[in-house]
Amino acid sequence: MRARIYFGLFFMGTLAAAASIAGCQGAPREAVAAERNQPPLVAVRLTPVQRGPVSRPVRGAGVVKLKNEADLSFKVGGVVTAVLVEEGARVRRGQVLARIDPTETEAALRQAQEASARAERDVERARKLVASNAVPVIELQNAETAAASSKAAVDAAAFNAQRTVIVAPDDGRVEKRTVDPGEIAAPGVPVFHVSGRSRGAVVRVGLTDRDVLRVTLGDEARVMLDLFPDAPVTGKVTQIAASASPATGTFDVEVAVDPTAKILSGMTAKVEIAHVERDLATVPIAALTDGRGDAASVFVVDDKVARRVPVKVAFLSQDRAALLTRLEGHERVVEAGAADLDDGTAVHVLP
Repeated sequence: MRARIYFGLFFMGTLAAAASIAGCQGAPREAVAAERNQPPLVAVRLTPVQRGPVSRPVRGAGVVKLKNEADLSFKVGGVVTAVLVEEGARVRRGQVLARIDPTETEAALRQAQEASARAERDVERARKLVASNAVPVIELQNAETAAASSKAAVDAAAFNAQRTVIVAPDDGRVEKRTVDPGEIAAPGVPVFHVSGRSRGAVVRVGLTDRDVLRVTLGDEARVMLDLFPDAPVTGKVTQIAASASPATGTFDVEVAVDPTAKILSGMTAKVEIAHVERDLATVPIAALTDGRGDAASVFVVDDKVARRVPVKVAFLSQDRAALLTRLEGHERVVEAGAADLDDGTAVHVLP
């Protein structure tokens, strides 16, 4: 009987010890299991926030024109007797390009000269009559007025007589010709379009009101011709329109091209006008997340935890984004791995 009691006590003690040992072993297993259920750390790489002036060129496109271009016409009408140049011909300043028959203008000049001579004779006759009190003084005054008017008519006729030829106003090229010998040229109607080279070439670009306010006279520029995109030429802003064009709503800006560049009128070109924005913070474009218009976010790391920081984007420049947000207190942002983060994500910072 006693043997049974001792055996039962021994069995119960053994079970209690086993239970105690099992309890001691179960706690570490639950801790390990809990650790295994935690999400893994996200590996990220940080990049410095850069602050300072940021280059933001003003861009536009236009057509190359020689600054000294002109439409040439005859002052008076008449029959064209000679056209001495063809389209595309190079010309020199003062070279005669075309003539009209001077018969009418010379006849008008002679007529004016005869009328002037008669008016002078009338003045002399009036002086004698006034001296003898045969006519009042007003008659002399009227004669003198008529003589002055006749002399002005002579000057006008002489001026027209000298305008029966068209001469080149500058060294350059004849871009267009619209008249042939034997045709009748009307006064003031263009018969030549010529481009002069003494004042160089320009590109006129149309800019929006926001862009034109960032441009000032004398700004340096780069001009990329479509025919030679890999060989840009230098330029400078020489003229800014004071009002917008009614047709386009843009402001015309004129960029003078380096006069040594070999370009032709009519070439198309892209223009970049140098401009530097005020002190801004910039980050790599890869650091931006949640982009909506000019709103986006970047991530910073605070005690191995990612924190989302909203930012406003001013503009993009090559591979970086210029921010209106200063990011004060944050010197580095997440670049690699930003797309995998949420606010509060635990991270591992790569060297």
